[in-house]
Amino acid sequence: MGGLFGFLRSFGKEKLSQTGELLTQAIVSWDPETASEAEIQEMIRELDKITVEAGKAKAMFEKEKAESEAAIKNYDRHLAAAELLQKQYEEAQSAGDQTKAAELEQSLNKLLQKLEELQPEVEREKREAEEAQAYYEEIKQLAELTAQKVKTARAQLERAQRDMKMAEIERKRAADRALRSEQLAGLKKQSSSLGVALAAMNKKAEEARAAASASDMKAKLLTPEKESQDKYIEDALKEASGEKPQANLSIAERLAALKRK
Repeated sequence: MGGLFGFLRSFGKEKLSQTGELLTQAIVSWDPETASEAEIQEMIRELDKITVEAGKAKAMFEKEKAESEAAIKNYDRHLAAAELLQKQYEEAQSAGDQTKAAELEQSLNKLLQKLEELQPEVEREKREAEEAQAYYEEIKQLAELTAQKVKTARAQLERAQRDMKMAEIERKRAADRALRSEQLAGLKKQSSSLGVALAAMNKKAEEARAAASASDMKAKLLTPEKESQDKYIEDALKEASGEKPQANLSIAERLAALKRK
């Protein structure tokens, strides 16, 4: 959009429609929905230029309006004077004062000639005032359109920035959730490994107890059984060996046996 307003430095009313078309095309073609920060700043600078031109256009319109009003007022004053002279001319003719009537007629003709000269000037001033007003209103509307687009672009950009921040926050949250899930999975795996180890240890303990039980059983099975003891047979064997049963010894014999030990 650089140089867009260069042609506005000189006000040419014959270029009014072209001016409005060029300005409008330049602004309308700008899409605020996808504008970057740099583009927004550029549009703000262009808005500054437009508002400056709008101020100039307003001043020009007010000047042209004042000139048009002055021309109309001057024309109306001359017209009122012509009507007054015409009335006086008619009165002089009615009174038969031909000399005065002739003078009034001469003055009236001069005034009518002046009015005929003023009429195109009045039309020109009116047209210039209307063109200046149209230009001012057009560039004012363009300034309003540009300002609205700048506000829309700014709102869109800020919304996009907020969305980016929220997306970044959500990304970090998702990463934290994933990390916690990994940590939890690791704890579960450790717990599972511990359970497997305990189960293996319990299994080994059971196997050890079973092996011990089997060994005891084997030892008992391999150990010869003692013959059933018979008291009478034992006493007889002791007596045959020269030993007396403890129960048949007298006190003196038991004491003597203790002394021998």
